[in-house]
Amino acid sequence: MLWIDVTDLVEFIASGSTVSGVQRVEAQLVPLLIEGDSCAVVLDRTRGEFVELTATEVIELLHDGVSSGVATATQSAKAAISRAATTLPSKLDERPNSVLLSLGAMWINDQLMAATRAAVSRGVRFVNYFYDLTPVLDAGHATDLRPLFERYLALLGDCSDRIPAISQSSRDDLAAYLQNQDLRVPPGVATALPSGLDPREGDTDVLNTNPSTHMEYALMVGTVEARKNHLLAFHAWEELISVYGADNVPNLICVGKIGWNSGEFQERLGATDGLDGKITLRSEGITDVELAELYRNALFTIYPSNYEGWGLPVTESLLFGTPVVTARNSSLIEAGGELACYFPTGDLDEFIRIIETEMLDPETRDGHRRRIAEEFQDPVTWLDITVLIKQEVQSAQNQERPGQATPTLENGKSYSLAAPHTAFTDRLIVGNQRPPQPWGFPIFASQEITINFVRGTSAELTVHLGSLCEAGSVVLQINNHDHTFSRGEFVSVNIGAGEGGTPVQLTLRAVDVGPSEQGFIGLTSITVEGESAMGTEESENFMVIKCEAENQALRADVEQLKSELASANLELDRKSQSLLSRVMRRLNKPSE
Repeated sequence: MLWIDVTDLVEFIASGSTVSGVQRVEAQLVPLLIEGDSCAVVLDRTRGEFVELTATEVIELLHDGVSSGVATATQSAKAAISRAATTLPSKLDERPNSVLLSLGAMWINDQLMAATRAAVSRGVRFVNYFYDLTPVLDAGHATDLRPLFERYLALLGDCSDRIPAISQSSRDDLAAYLQNQDLRVPPGVATALPSGLDPREGDTDVLNTNPSTHMEYALMVGTVEARKNHLLAFHAWEELISVYGADNVPNLICVGKIGWNSGEFQERLGATDGLDGKITLRSEGITDVELAELYRNALFTIYPSNYEGWGLPVTESLLFGTPVVTARNSSLIEAGGELACYFPTGDLDEFIRIIETEMLDPETRDGHRRRIAEEFQDPVTWLDITVLIKQEVQSAQNQERPGQATPTLENGKSYSLAAPHTAFTDRLIVGNQRPPQPWGFPIFASQEITINFVRGTSAELTVHLGSLCEAGSVVLQINNHDHTFSRGEFVSVNIGAGEGGTPVQLTLRAVDVGPSEQGFIGLTSITVEGESAMGTEESENFMVIKCEAENQALRADVEQLKSELASANLELDRKSQSLLSRVMRRLNKPSE
């Protein structure tokens, strides 16, 4: 059974966002992969469970919601998410030889990563289609994305059976990163990427009504973010205009949604009115037909990106027979082959020189067009990639499963479970989780998770779990034994002696969350204490921490009781005054 996760695509559309290249790849591949014993699933965040999409939802979301270029399917996506929250989850591990396939940006969703680890822990195979290492190689992304992406890369090393990649460059980058982090390097093939646009399709009405097609222009397609180097393009056009004059330099149309760290480019654009109208930014959603016409009618395209997993705009430009100038790095060399014009990454002078010599001269530019028309062959189709992905799925089903990575807990050392989580806590706590919190880890009513670690010693061990809950008693079931405790108390579980280096697993389930309005019991820390640690400084420090935590919780309870008592006294006084007033009114009432 093949389960294809499309969570990020559905959530993108539900939020009204214009989908990026990753989601466009998903939308092309999923319909080709759904046949026979396979289906698309979406994660229900309220439970951390996967739910199967209906055939109608797949059509509305994966086809209509993407190819339109705008969020026309937003309501359908919201309806699908709402339905998933009230539908029985799909038990991925109930079918033999099940494979979970991820084609999207799962690194932006920590619940999705947790659900994937949980599925793998239950025996499900995992295949991930890999794009690039941008968030850890480039500073152009939001700073809070890097920790999530590092957790995603650790997930790939820990849990993936196969990792096909969109380019050989990305495969090589991933392998180097995993090796450097002492992580396993799962096998996988490089697929390349075709365009999602069809040059044979056109729309005469769009061609005649689009003002862009009635002027000479160059085109840059891609999310407006620091990595794509729109600022370099701005400086190049600024210099070209100063040398040749505005009338002798084509306009530049930039198409792409606003992304990370693009503020300086936008400020320059606004301050100069787009270099007096020579640069236009189209960050709103456009249709595939409109984008195709922009490619088809451009004099040439530019793509000065600092790093790419593939560089789809380079391939798309060649597909439409339009010359392209791109930076020489990463997979852009694979995307452009021998037909693109390259310049050294970030080199403004060389970028300008290539545009001057190869693109501004009509005869030279037409020579590039003729060469592209004669030599370009789309190296791969979506059907070709579908075949490769299916082969990767079959390989995952046939090969030996990787052992699960489990952390070793040092005897007597206390480990915080507070956010932000890392690969350590992801490996330690496995289940269909909700997001980690700054104070620790929530376990919701009836939710079940496992704590997994390796013994650091053969001594008899006791596991101490720091707790957080509302005032009052709660019940946490650990390995089928109920533990009743109050806020701030440490839950201590004796797991006995065993051979050092062997795995330990504790199954936890919130049986009674007490008066909690949020409906969960919190875990703040974990400490493993063995006989060999008794009497040591680490053990004494832990006991001090434990007593301080329990005393702090007791003081908080006392303060809360005082507050509740004061409120009760005020309410009693109010009711007493009200009763007294009623009595006095009756006593003073004239007799009839």
